[in-house]
Amino acid sequence: MVDERAPALARRLTAHGRVLRRGRIFARLREGWAYDEIAAQERLTAERVRQIVRKALARRIIDEGAEHAKLQLARLQPAMRLAGEAIAEGDVTAIAPLMKVLDRLDRYQRAAKAVQVYDDEARRKLMDKINRVAANLGVDEAKAAAKAAEAAEGAPPGGEAAALADARADAGEA
Repeated sequence: MVDERAPALARRLTAHGRVLRRGRIFARLREGWAYDEIAAQERLTAERVRQIVRKALARRIIDEGAEHAKLQLARLQPAMRLAGEAIAEGDVTAIAPLMKVLDRLDRYQRAAKAVQVYDDEARRKLMDKINRVAANLGVDEAKAAAKAAEAAEGAPPGGEAAALADARADAGEA
């Protein structure tokens, strides 16, 4: 007997699912995976993975030179480890890739080592970043909802509902 039913359509991801998928894609990129390997794991095409990465990078806020250098140093560590292990096992073809990684490490370490002053401007940037994260997590909406609930119940402001909203906001819940 032959099953003549049409194949089930794949479900579309929710916004939360897309965020999780994007996180998995970038985590794998940091680990050194190729686009086609990531695509196979995510059941996408390599071109779609490239589109997701391109879109996420276009929306990001550009880090300053020292922060970018620190990110690049973290990304190069697995490559250096793998090249070092290959050389330790006697693979002389890994010498050239190791030299490239070391060259890049030297370049980024100079930039990452730049003296960073923690002044009023740095504090302002940090607070801006914290406020963006809070807005993305919906902290303000949770506090406003708690205050509205207290007002509707006639409870004094800053009571149990506000404490619960603050605890949820601290935990990253909306």
